[in-house]
Amino acid sequence: MSAAAEFGRAEGAEAFLRNMIWRHPGQRQPVVALLGPRMSGKSSLLRAVSQGCGSTVVHAHLDFHENPVDPVSAAALTAFQMMRGWDTLRRGPVFHRFALGLLALNEELDPDRARATDQIRGLIQQYTRNTRRGRFASRLEEAVDATMDVVATGVLSPLVSGPRETASAARERARPVIGSLLQGPARWGLRDALRWHVGIPEAEAAGSVDALIRLSSASRSAVVAPLMAAFLADAKDQAERHPALRSACSCEIPGPERARGRHDHAWVLLVDGAQTPAGRRFLSALVAARLRNAQSEPGAAAAADPVVVLAACDQWQPEWTTRWCEPWRTTPLPDTPQRRIPLLSRATRTVWTRQDGAGAAPDAASAAHYWYPVWLDPMPEERAGAVADGGALLAAPVPAPVVHALTGGHWGAVLAVQEQRAGTSPDADAAERERPLPAAVDADGRPLWSRALEGCLPEGLAVPAGPWTAPPPAVLAAAYLADMRTADDPRVPPEIADLPRSLELLRRNLWVSTFFHRPSLIREVGWGEADRPAVLHPWLSRCALTALSAAGPGPAEPAADAAFDPWREVFTRQSHALAPLAAAHGGPAPAREEQQLFYDLCLGDFAPVAEALANRFDRDHRAWVRLLDYLASAPCRLVQERSAQEAYAVLLAGIERSGRDVVAVATAKLLALLWLYNDPLTERSRRWDAQIEEGFERLAHNSRLLDVSALQQAGALFA
Repeated sequence: MSAAAEFGRAEGAEAFLRNMIWRHPGQRQPVVALLGPRMSGKSSLLRAVSQGCGSTVVHAHLDFHENPVDPVSAAALTAFQMMRGWDTLRRGPVFHRFALGLLALNEELDPDRARATDQIRGLIQQYTRNTRRGRFASRLEEAVDATMDVVATGVLSPLVSGPRETASAARERARPVIGSLLQGPARWGLRDALRWHVGIPEAEAAGSVDALIRLSSASRSAVVAPLMAAFLADAKDQAERHPALRSACSCEIPGPERARGRHDHAWVLLVDGAQTPAGRRFLSALVAARLRNAQSEPGAAAAADPVVVLAACDQWQPEWTTRWCEPWRTTPLPDTPQRRIPLLSRATRTVWTRQDGAGAAPDAASAAHYWYPVWLDPMPEERAGAVADGGALLAAPVPAPVVHALTGGHWGAVLAVQEQRAGTSPDADAAERERPLPAAVDADGRPLWSRALEGCLPEGLAVPAGPWTAPPPAVLAAAYLADMRTADDPRVPPEIADLPRSLELLRRNLWVSTFFHRPSLIREVGWGEADRPAVLHPWLSRCALTALSAAGPGPAEPAADAAFDPWREVFTRQSHALAPLAAAHGGPAPAREEQQLFYDLCLGDFAPVAEALANRFDRDHRAWVRLLDYLASAPCRLVQERSAQEAYAVLLAGIERSGRDVVAVATAKLLALLWLYNDPLTERSRRWDAQIEEGFERLAHNSRLLDVSALQQAGALFA
C-alpha cells in the first residue's frame, strides 16, 4: 500500500485515537466493527491506526484473511505482540493466567493430585528458569517470529485432534511457545495466576492444581471460554497493577468526563477479516469471555479489561440489529433501542454507552451491548484525485471531482481507475480519455467496468458477461436501486426474478447504504432535512449500468436482433412491475405519475418529461424543485455513449426554436443540465453553473405564485 493511501486514511485513524482510546479505571471497552464494502480501505485504516499507536499505546494486529487461526491461537498471537517493549510501561505485559491454561491443555496431567502437583511445579520451574529481564527481552525479540509461526500452524489449537504421534509432536512444538508466555519477570504474578484458575466455573471451587487438572481433562471445545477469559484477565491485571506512564496525547474527552481527572489509554487490538469464519469465532469468543468475567466478578466494573477492538468487517452481522439500525435503512425500527451507525471519524464513547437512552451504560449481561458498528469514512475528493492521477507520467488526467463521484471514495475503485489510466495509450481517442469507465479497455480488451464487477460483486451474484439470454441479477438490482423511491420500500415486485435475493446479498455485503447517497445541490431545497435514501454504491451502480448499456445491439448486428435493447427492456419492465404494486397498496396518484416520468426519462423520452414538469410549475415551487431533483436522478444513457457536451446538445436540440414559452424552455434546460450533472462522469463547469442559476432566476420572474423562495434558494446554490 502506497504512502498516499496511508495518508488518505489518516483522518479516520486520528479521529479513532482521539475519541476512542481514552479510558478511566473500570471502564468497559467496545468491539468496534469497522464497516465498509470489500476493498474500501479498511485494511489501510487499520495500518494507519497501528502506526498512530506507535510505541506508546499497547496494540496488536490480527489478519484472519492471511492467518485463519482458531480463537486460542489468535489470543496467543495477540499476547506475543503485546509483550513487546513499550515506551510508556515500566514492566512489559505478561499473560500468566493464559499461559497456565495452555500448559494444562498441552500436557497430559496425572489424575493423581500429588503427582500432578509435582508435575505442574516442575513444568512451571522449567518454563520460568533463567528469566532475568535482559536475557528475556533479547531472547523474546529474537524468537518472536519463529514463535508466531508455530502458533500459526495451529499447534495451540484446543480443537486439534489426531493420532497419538501427531498430538505428541504438537505438544513438543507448543512447549517453547507456552514458555515464552510464562517468561518476563515470571515469578511475580504466578501465584495470583494460579489463584485465578481456582475461581473459574470449570474448577468447581477446587484448589489451583485441581483446577488445572480439570482444565487438562476438559473437552477441547470447552476450554476456549476459560482460556479467552484468562487472556482478558491478564490484560486487566497488567493495566491495574502497572499502569502506563503519563504522556502527552490528543484525546478528546467529553466535558462531563474531563472533571474525573487524568485518564489511561486502552490497549488496541486491530482485527482484519472479521467477517471470515475464523474472525467471527474469535470475536464471538472474546465477547463471551467478557460476559463470563463480568458475571464471575462482583461490581459494575470489576471485570472491565483495557482491550478496545477495532475489527474491519465486510458484512453486516444479524446480532448487531438488536441495537443498531442497518446501514441500508433510513430510520431505526420503532419501539426498539436501535441507533444510527456513525462514521468512524464521528464515533465517540458517548454514542456507544448511550445505547438505551441518555446516561445508560452498556448492559454487562448482553453481548449485543459490546458491539459498536461504525462506518468507514470514504476517501476525500482531493486524495482520490491525487491517487488516481498517479503522478505526472500518466496520460489523460481525470479531474478529481469526477474520480470521487465515480468511485465514491472507494479505495479499490480509485486504484482501478489509476491502473486503467496507466495502461491507456497516449494515442487513445478522446472517448477513451474522457470516459474511462465505458470506453477504456485493458491489454486483453476487457473494459474497466467488467474488471470492476468481477472484483466487487459478492459471492452468489454472477458477473455480467455477454451474450445475455436475460439481464443478470446484479444489473436488475442496480436498475431497481437507481430509483430512490424504491430503495427503502419493503415491497419488491414479484415480476423481477431473483431481486429479493440480489438485494439481500448486496445489503449484507454493505454495497447498499445511506452513506453512499451523494445529494445534489438542490436536494435540501426540495426535501428539507429528510433522511437520505439508501443507494447502491456509485462505483458498483455505474459499472452495472454501463454493463447494461454495453449489452445493447451493435451496428453490425442483423436488423431483427437490433430491435432487442436490454436497457429499454429492463427499465420498461421495472416501470410496469412497480405501477400495479403502488396501486395495490393505495399509493397516491401524483406519486405514481411522477415515478412514471422518472422511468420515461430513463428510457430517453426527454422532451415529454420536460413538458410534463413545466406543466406542474405553478402549483408549489418547493414540491416542484423536489420533483425536478427526483427526475434528474434517473440513470442517463446518453453519457454512456457520448461526452456531456454532446449529450446536452442532443437534449436541447430545437427546444428554443419550438415556440415554447419561457417556463418550458427554462425547465428543459434545467432538467437537462441537472440530469447530466447527476452522472459521475460529468464535471461541473462555471458556464453550466451560470446557466442553471439563470434558469432558476427566469422561472422566479415568470412565476404566478407569490412565494418564489424555493427557486431563489436553488439558484443561489450555483452562483
